[in-house]
Amino acid sequence: MTSPVDTSVKWARSTMPGAPVLTRAAGSLIGLLDALLVNGWGQQTASSVVVAGGVATATFPTDHAAAVHAVVLVAGATPAGLNGEQKITAVAPNAIQWATAEADGTAAGTITVKMAGAGWAKPYSGTNLAVYKSANPAAHGQFLRVNDTTAGYARAVGYETMTGVSTGTGLFPSSAQVSGGYYWGKSEEASGTNAVP
Repeated sequence: MTSPVDTSVKWARSTMPGAPVLTRAAGSLIGLLDALLVNGWGQQTASSVVVAGGVATATFPTDHAAAVHAVVLVAGATPAGLNGEQKITAVAPNAIQWATAEADGTAAGTITVKMAGAGWAKPYSGTNLAVYKSANPAAHGQFLRVNDTTAGYARAVGYETMTGVSTGTGLFPSSAQVSGGYYWGKSEEASGTNAVP
């Protein structure tokens, strides 16, 4: 169901309950990008979802990660109009609210709510390697390849087309410009597993 408000802008912060964690460890950045770009994160099953006066209120056994203006993905609800991306309008301990056009009443079903991903796809992957692409039909269609095999930093390059995690054409920056791609620092720590804000 299309939300009655715009859900195209998604945001998150590392202090949200259950937020994905970035450390200096190899693979950590890919885990973060998978959550933020593709899969979403922080899924919980709602204890109840009640609609009253054009507002849906979901309650949970524990606090949810969502904050005002964040976008969540709701699934499993009847009526089906409660499902899909929803922009949060209010939060309280163990509860979130969003605008809805559904009639007043209590929703049925096993209703899950998670922070929504940004709408990207992950067409190719390998061990601590990932390729991402916007799934938006208006996007340019190019690919982002992330090599997260090293602790402390990752390497990132773009491709115009790709047929595998390490196979593509139209590399940018070119190998002559930046061999191996740009460095993306993950942590300034020399060692350890502390989370990075």
